Amino acid sequence: MGDLGMKGNGVHYKWLILIVATFSQTCASFVIFGMGPMAAFYQQAFNLTQFETGLIVSAVNIGPIFSMIIFGDLMDRYGERWVVGLGSILLGLNTFIAYSIDSYIVLLINLVFVGIWYGTAQPGGSSAIVKWFPGKQRGLAMGIRQTGIPIGGAAAAASLPFFFHHFGLDSAILLQAIVAMAGGLIFLFIYKNSGIDEQQTKQYSFKEKLVRIKNNSQLYPVFFIGITMVSVQLIIVTHLIGFLKDAFHMNLGLAGSLLSLALVGGMFGRVILAWISDNLFQGNRSKPLQMTIWLTVFIIIILLLSSTHLSLWAVGLLCFFFGFLGIGWYSLFIVMIAERSDHRFIGLTVSFALTLNQFFIVASPALFGLLVDWTNGYILPFGLLAAAISIGGIWLKWTEKSR
Repeated sequence: MGDLGMKGNGVHYKWLILIVATFSQTCASFVIFGMGPMAAFYQQAFNLTQFETGLIVSAVNIGPIFSMIIFGDLMDRYGERWVVGLGSILLGLNTFIAYSIDSYIVLLINLVFVGIWYGTAQPGGSSAIVKWFPGKQRGLAMGIRQTGIPIGGAAAAASLPFFFHHFGLDSAILLQAIVAMAGGLIFLFIYKNSGIDEQQTKQYSFKEKLVRIKNNSQLYPVFFIGITMVSVQLIIVTHLIGFLKDAFHMNLGLAGSLLSLALVGGMFGRVILAWISDNLFQGNRSKPLQMTIWLTVFIIIILLLSSTHLSLWAVGLLCFFFGFLGIGWYSLFIVMIAERSDHRFIGLTVSFALTLNQFFIVASPALFGLLVDWTNGYILPFGLLAAAISIGGIWLKWTEKSR
C-alpha cells in the first residue's frame, strides 16, 4: 500500500492530485450542502410547510445510499477519473434540471438523483488520496481533502442567498450547476488514474468482493465507530444550538455563533488529527482515533454536568473542541478504512463504510430529537450517545490487542 502513491508521473504530481481532489469535493459539496439555504428558497417558491422543506435536504442525503457501493466498485475496476469526473458533471446537469421544474414532487425525485451522483465524490476522492500518497503523508493529505466539504458548504451559504435575493431562484440553481460541472471537468482533464491491476480487480465478482469485505473482521470496529461518530457530527450540526439555548439559557444568536465555532474546530480537526497520526504516531490511525473518542466522551460529560458553572469563554472552548473532535475524526476514519481494506477493493470498501454512515446521517438527528422530546431534556440522549461511542473505542482497543 505504501508504494502506491509513488506510481504515475512522479513524486510531485500527487500534490496536484490533492488540489484537484479537494477542488472537486468542494464543488460537489457546494451543491449538496447548499441545499440547506436552497430549501428555504424552494419553500418560498413552492409555498411549502416546514416538513416539506425538510424533505428537500433529506432527498439529497438519501441519494448516496443507492449509489456509493456501485460507484466504489466501478472505481476499483476502472479508476477514479471517469467515475468522479462524469459523476460531478451529471450532478451539475441534474441540478440544472431543477431550473425548469414547477412541481414539488418532481423536484424531490430530481434531488434524489442529485444525491445519487454525489455518491461518486466522497469515495472517489478518498480512493484517489490513498492510491497516490504513501502512508506517512496519507493522513495529512486526506485531512486537507476533507476540508473541501466545509469550504463548499461555507461558500454555498455565503453566495447562494446573495444570488437568490438579487437575481432570483433560477440564478442560484444555475450557479450550483455551473460549480458542480466545473469541478467534474477539471477532475477529468487533470486527474490520472494510479496503476490498476485489471486482472486482479476483475478476478472477483461484485458479490465475492462484498463477501470478502464481510469476512474482514478488522473493519468491524471501524465501521461501528463510523456510524456512532457520524451521529455525533450530525447531532452537533442539528442540535447544538438547541442544547446551548436550553442548558445554558443562551439566545439563538449567541448559540449560533458557538455552533460556527464548533464547525471551525471541525475543519481544523480534520487536518490536525490526520497530521498527528502521520507524524506523532508514525502512520498509526488507531491510537489517535481512540484518543479522539475518549476526549469526545469527556467533553459530552463536562457539557452535561457543568451547565450552571461554566463561563462563556469556557463554553466556547468546549464547543470548539467538541467540533474539533466530533467532526475532525472523519479523516482518521477514512484512512483507517482504506488501509485495512484489500488494496484491490479500496473504493468499494470505503463506499460500503460511507453507505452505512449515510443511514445514520439521515436517521440520527431525528432519533436524537425524539429522545429529547420524550425525556424532556438532553441528559439521556447525550448519555446514550457517549455510551455508544465508548463501545466503539473499547472494541477498537480490544481488536488491536487481538492483532
